[in-house]
Amino acid sequence: MASKNYKINIAGKTYDVEVGDISKSPVQVSVDGTLYQVEIPQSAGDRAAGVQDNVAPKPVAPAVPSPAVSRPSIPDSLDDGVVRSPMPGRILSVNVSVGDTVKKGQPIFILESMKMENTIASSIDGTVTSVHVAVSDSVQHGQTLAEITKG
Repeated sequence: MASKNYKINIAGKTYDVEVGDISKSPVQVSVDGTLYQVEIPQSAGDRAAGVQDNVAPKPVAPAVPSPAVSRPSIPDSLDDGVVRSPMPGRILSVNVSVGDTVKKGQPIFILESMKMENTIASSIDGTVTSVHVAVSDSVQHGQTLAEITKG
């Protein structure tokens, strides 16, 4: 069975999804280039084989990245002056500009992830030397948001 491509819109964001052969489980699913292995319950596998037509299979467990595309663990906060995103999400506010002086613990970004607002604070006292994101930008876990020079 050939793979099928879909465009799926979730909360205003469009994802390119490719679903592999659904006649056997696990099914390989690619979401914007990231591969996942999705388990399909036996009854859904029967439907995929033609027992019941026009019924889409439902995954029994959350998609888990396959080992081939696993990402290295990135610490959420280091004292190196690089401010990284602790999780994937969308930037709601940027509270600093290049040249601003910040104190350790000062809120510098608000990140929305899974409908929750998360405050991202400076891990050191210093001066902001670069800001890599703007309001409404989507970010990934570990992505550099800003750089601060100790001072």
